[in-house]
Amino acid sequence: MVSINDLPLEILLDVFDFFPSWHLLRCFRWVCCWWRDLVDSLNAQWKDKCRRAGYPIEMLTSPFPDWKVFYLLCKLQKNIVRNPFGKEEFLYWEIDKHQEHCWGVEELLADEYPHDNITKCFFAFNGPDTKIQRITLKDHGYTDELMDYVTPHIVVQDWSDVLYPNPRYNYRLTVKLLAEDFKALYTCYISNGEVIKDGTRNWKKTVYIFRNYPSGVRHIHFEHGVDYGKLANSSVIVGPNFP
Repeated sequence: MVSINDLPLEILLDVFDFFPSWHLLRCFRWVCCWWRDLVDSLNAQWKDKCRRAGYPIEMLTSPFPDWKVFYLLCKLQKNIVRNPFGKEEFLYWEIDKHQEHCWGVEELLADEYPHDNITKCFFAFNGPDTKIQRITLKDHGYTDELMDYVTPHIVVQDWSDVLYPNPRYNYRLTVKLLAEDFKALYTCYISNGEVIKDGTRNWKKTVYIFRNYPSGVRHIHFEHGVDYGKLANSSVIVGPNFP
């Protein structure tokens, strides 16, 4: 009886191409020694490609890293929040129509913000004020299979600042991982409550990483606000699962 192992190597490799790399590593690799060697050989080629591209391969510590997925995630990796610091005014952001008068955009001084490439920021007053951006992952290359089977880390960062002369403000950040029907599957809420500052400018970075979230994530709801202060350089980055 003819088995699949009797196929020429070239045809067998063509068959492998129909399956995602994580399926090869989790299933095909354990069929037999020959298939294990083939899968490892294919995976090694992607590792070399990662190395040539300058991606940080030393950061992966799992026993059988999926180098093809690692390459794809590194290649796709970028900030998927659009207009993160007001360069395009409020394009891509949703603001309650009753709070539009409480928001604005202003230029940042050269030495005012920790990063030189950020030249503007959002500011809010007479809060509580929030603005919202909804991100569809497919629009940025993150397929349903990739999100469900790999569950890459989703790293959220945001920057807020107290405005002089009012040293008291309430910052809040809400990020929701949404299903196809926009039902919330996982929610992160961060608030520093009422923060007392000394009257000087003081940018504060907020970071949260989504790990091991449920399958079905298709959109991200990003919402942040401040009673009286500034917001800039918000980011959501989907990337490899580093330790």
